[in-house]
Amino acid sequence: MVALSVAGALVLATLAACTPGPAAPVALTTASSTLSSAQASTRIPAPEPHPRAGADYTFVAAPDFLNQDVGDVTSRPGWDPGEPNSWTQRLQTSIDVFLDEIKAQRPSSVLVTGDLVEGHWFSDIDHTGIFGPSRTPAQKSHMLRNAGNFYEDVWAQRFADRDLVVHAAVGDHDIGDNPWSGSSSKMRFKRSQIPAMKRIFAHHFTDRPSGAHRYRSRPRGTPWEGTAYSVHLSPDILLVTLDVFHQTPDGIRVEVVGGQLRWLEHVLRAAKEQGTKWIIVQGHTPIAEPVRTRSSSGLELEHGTRSEVWQLFAKYGVDMYLCGEVHDTTFRRAGGVTQVSTGGLLYKGEATYMTGRVYGRRMALDVREFDYTRGRGPQLWQLGAYRTKGVNELHPGSHSVGTLTLTSDGRVLRGTGKLAPYHR
Repeated sequence: MVALSVAGALVLATLAACTPGPAAPVALTTASSTLSSAQASTRIPAPEPHPRAGADYTFVAAPDFLNQDVGDVTSRPGWDPGEPNSWTQRLQTSIDVFLDEIKAQRPSSVLVTGDLVEGHWFSDIDHTGIFGPSRTPAQKSHMLRNAGNFYEDVWAQRFADRDLVVHAAVGDHDIGDNPWSGSSSKMRFKRSQIPAMKRIFAHHFTDRPSGAHRYRSRPRGTPWEGTAYSVHLSPDILLVTLDVFHQTPDGIRVEVVGGQLRWLEHVLRAAKEQGTKWIIVQGHTPIAEPVRTRSSSGLELEHGTRSEVWQLFAKYGVDMYLCGEVHDTTFRRAGGVTQVSTGGLLYKGEATYMTGRVYGRRMALDVREFDYTRGRGPQLWQLGAYRTKGVNELHPGSHSVGTLTLTSDGRVLRGTGKLAPYHR
């Protein structure tokens, strides 16, 4: 088990079996809303007894919205006055604008398909020692765990403070960011830490505080047991979360294979036999191409819609595959399956979220984006060499950039804006 640097891990996922029936959401809320707080207390809210905003079920999708290591490190034992901080007031204001609007949508759950953090935790190029010394490989591993637990904990706390229940998928930044191939000592060390980084992610989002698995339905006995799962959001809606990152001796292949693929087929077959109205699958990378991209390396699943995983989607009637990675929104359709890639980088002023409201056999999607004020100032400090902006500020009040209506019998009724059919 990964050693924790932050007391009281915040886990926002829901425990449920892959069987019909409602699952009570489990969310942890903290005793303090300050970013530097490391203590957490737990509270389990009651399930929402009534439909929200007239819908049978409301969810929000917010992939990649932060994609930075943002937290007040002045509370860290390794921080000394005069050293940098990975937090700014403008970033905090923008985060509050973004999450407060999501809270106002009254979602029963928030789906986040990866890249919660920056994840460049392999070197301390400024020699700050904020997360511990890093002279030896063992010290670097310990520093990585300290940083990962701190930033994932702070990320989770922001949602917990608003009683927002999160179902998260692992992204490339959550396991160190691509690329992973190469023979340099840095790349070899990076590859060696991928299992540890997946354990950090699992500790905060798919484990109970005791360390036991939170989701009963998962690919047991496989390398993806802690990062892939299925859960009924409601009696009519099944969510399946995939880990699209397959570690090999030489790096990472973006694919769903082996035990995870067999588990997926079992889950989808059972859902079809049980007559589940809606099946949503989420994973970090697009499968159907091409899609719009902004400030992205453009990772995509190998073999695209010819892959075995997409063929399973088509065979068992998956209604929507939801993904992030590309920081922009595109609607794609292949084999009767709808793919929506969405999300945007808050620090670049491209913050995006999507609401999904289910009304019986109809699902209405609405993608929202924010305007922002471009600021001037120093870039945000993070471990590693990569620096991001901490001075742009979101304006309260988003606007719609695309809508789409789906039916549970596989039809697309209408699509507008960025959710209209895409041709490139």
